[in-house]
Amino acid sequence: MCHAGSDKFELIATVPAGSSLVHKLRDELRQMQKTFAPHAVSAHFPAALIPTCTLFLLLAVICVYPPLEFAAFALLVMIVISVPLTMLTGLFIWQKNYQQSLSPLFVKKISLAVVLLLLALATLGWRWFNPDPLAGGTGAMWIYSLLHLLMLICVTLVGHYGGVLVSARRKEEKDEGRGKIKK
Repeated sequence: MCHAGSDKFELIATVPAGSSLVHKLRDELRQMQKTFAPHAVSAHFPAALIPTCTLFLLLAVICVYPPLEFAAFALLVMIVISVPLTMLTGLFIWQKNYQQSLSPLFVKKISLAVVLLLLALATLGWRWFNPDPLAGGTGAMWIYSLLHLLMLICVTLVGHYGGVLVSARRKEEKDEGRGKIKK
């Protein structure tokens, strides 16, 4: 359809003779199921939604454009839904992979996640009972904006500590694979 020659394409998977594409897809899904990481997937929702929400709020203030503030509000609702789900998957992984270790890193990560949830709920409550939080540059606008900024800081730190955990675990697995078992 695009009139490009076959030399412009690279075959990335082959379907054995006598096999169908449906079978190949089913096999790929089974393989993915073995490596699927629900917490890693769910953690990306608040990690993406909170900066976007904060950006929309900032643009709404700068451009004095109420639809952007409403979009931030809609994102805030999604944040309040996604943060508890992310926390639940994180608690499951913490229990399964780390035997509920209370190392300083886990204490920071769990504490920040709780603070993030409380901030998200407070921000949503603030917006719910104050449908026009940006009106007239009042103190309410600054408090509302500060709540968004604090959520952004929390999600950044939670993500950072999660990255520290993942990289330490990968290094440990790599060392074990080389016969360097840590005690």
